[in-house]
Amino acid sequence: RLQSFPGHTGAVKCVAALSSEDFFLSGSKDRTVRLWPLYNYGDGTNETASRLIYAQHRKSVFYVGQLEAPQYVVSCDGAVHVWDPFTGKTLRTVDPSDSRVPLTAVAVMPAPHTSITMASSDSTLRFVDCRKPGLQHEFRLGGGLNPGLVRSLAVSPSGRSVVAGFSSGFMVLLDTRTGLVLRGWPAHEGDILQIKAVEGSVLISSSSDHSLTVWKELEQKPTHHYKSASDPIHTFDLYGSEVVTGTVANKIGVCSLLEPPSQATTKLSSENFRGTLTSLALLPTKRHLLLGSDNGIIRLLA
Repeated sequence: RLQSFPGHTGAVKCVAALSSEDFFLSGSKDRTVRLWPLYNYGDGTNETASRLIYAQHRKSVFYVGQLEAPQYVVSCDGAVHVWDPFTGKTLRTVDPSDSRVPLTAVAVMPAPHTSITMASSDSTLRFVDCRKPGLQHEFRLGGGLNPGLVRSLAVSPSGRSVVAGFSSGFMVLLDTRTGLVLRGWPAHEGDILQIKAVEGSVLISSSSDHSLTVWKELEQKPTHHYKSASDPIHTFDLYGSEVVTGTVANKIGVCSLLEPPSQATTKLSSENFRGTLTSLALLPTKRHLLLGSDNGIIRLLA
C-alpha cells in the first residue's frame, strides 16, 4: 500500500485516472465526484485530501470519465454532467428526455472527438457533442428483441464503433458513423458487468456468470474465455496484453490476452485493503493500482 484517499461518505462506485496520471477522479454513492492528486509518498501511511469536490449530482454517481480533447469531466447519476475539473463549474447537463427512462450507461469518445454516448433504459443510444446544443444522433439498439437494460458501453479507440452490454448477457456492436448494427450476439449467460474496447478490434466483457471473455469485433467465437471460481469479475482494467481483474471477495487477478491463455489470482491482505472492493483502475505508466471500496476509501497499491 502506497497511500490512502479518504473523504467519500458512501461506497466508491467508479474511479478513473486522468491521462497524465497526476490526478484521478472518483464517483460515489454519496452523490459527489472528487478530484485527487496522485503524488506518491510511498510509505503506506499517508492520507491525501481531495483537490476538488463536485457536489451537483442528486443521486449516486455510477460513471466518471474525461473527454480528452477539451479536458472536461463527464459524470453520470442517471443524468450526465459535463464540468470543468479546474474550477468545478458545470458546463452542461444532459437529462433523460423522460424521467421514467433514466440513463443506465455512459462512455466518452476518444480524442479528437468531443462527444459523449449515453444509453437509456429503453435501449436507445444517444450521442451528444459537448460543444453543441441538442442531440447529434439517436439509435435504437433493441431491434425487436428484449435484451434488458444496457449495463455497460465501450467505444473503440478509433471512435468508429461502440459496443453495448445488456442485463440479459446480450451484446450489440454499432457503427458510430452510420448507426448500423454490425453484430448482436448472446455473449454471456448473465448480466454484463463491464466492457472495454481495445486496439485491434478487440472487446473484453465480464459477466455475473463468472466469466471474462475476449472477442474480436466481428468473429463469432471468443478468442479467450476465463472463468472465476468464486465470484464474478465486476471490475477490470488493462495493462498492455493483460487484464487486471477484481472481485467482491477482494481478489485481484491477471488474465493474458495472448496465447497460451493464463490466469493468476491473489487475495488482498486486510493490512493493505479494508472493506469490499467496488472499483479498480490501473495506472499503466506508474504501474500502480487504484482500488475503491464500499467504505468510501480509495487506496493506491504498487
